[in-house]
Amino acid sequence: MRRLLLSFLPLLLAAQPAWAGQRALYVHEDGKKLTIEVTDDGNAIVKPEGEEQYGILRDGHFYLVGHQDGKLHVIKTEDMAAALDKVMPPFFKQLFDMAAKDQPKAKLRVEPAGTRSVAGHEGQLFKVYGLDDQKPNDPTEMVLTHEASMQPAGQAMEQYSISTVLLMAPLIGKAAGEMVAQMRTIFSYGAPLDMGRFKLTSIETTPIPASAAALPAPPETIDQIVASMKVTSALPK
Repeated sequence: MRRLLLSFLPLLLAAQPAWAGQRALYVHEDGKKLTIEVTDDGNAIVKPEGEEQYGILRDGHFYLVGHQDGKLHVIKTEDMAAALDKVMPPFFKQLFDMAAKDQPKAKLRVEPAGTRSVAGHEGQLFKVYGLDDQKPNDPTEMVLTHEASMQPAGQAMEQYSISTVLLMAPLIGKAAGEMVAQMRTIFSYGAPLDMGRFKLTSIETTPIPASAAALPAPPETIDQIVASMKVTSALPK
């Protein structure tokens, strides 16, 4: 029996999901860096250069972490959307309900335009029309990939991008819904190598402990987020 178990051990180990730490570096068009670290257990941290606020993708949920008035805030994006619905016309929570019939749809035209290599990774070049309402016929070029090694960082980038739109929601209103829909449409074509604003410069496999993506405090409740909005007319920065 012991020999039988030992003979199956390699197969059992191979069947387990394998994670490896990863660090991806993107550069914004303004020259600032954005670092995405994927931990050994598959969670992630998104760290924009020069900002105290950062993001954590953990167990399928994205959290914004930042300070305001000397206090640490940890906010889950779904709860942020629900809080926005309490202080503005209800609209935002449905952005996270993938089954909602009236979920905003992106008015984009995405056309493949060959391939392009970015930071040593081959990706599909797309021309995306409709991102600029004033210039609907002017495409934005993006390079996206389905390369397996890029997907963890790509998922973190998508959630971070959506969270930044929600932060602007008090200023831009329902336009935030369309922007979220646009992002989800674009990211459905693959992980980003070059999005125009953000471009990959390097990605490496490196050990990153699971503890790196631990939440530094319990997430705020929806009522706590609403109270913060009413006091500051904005979300923590």
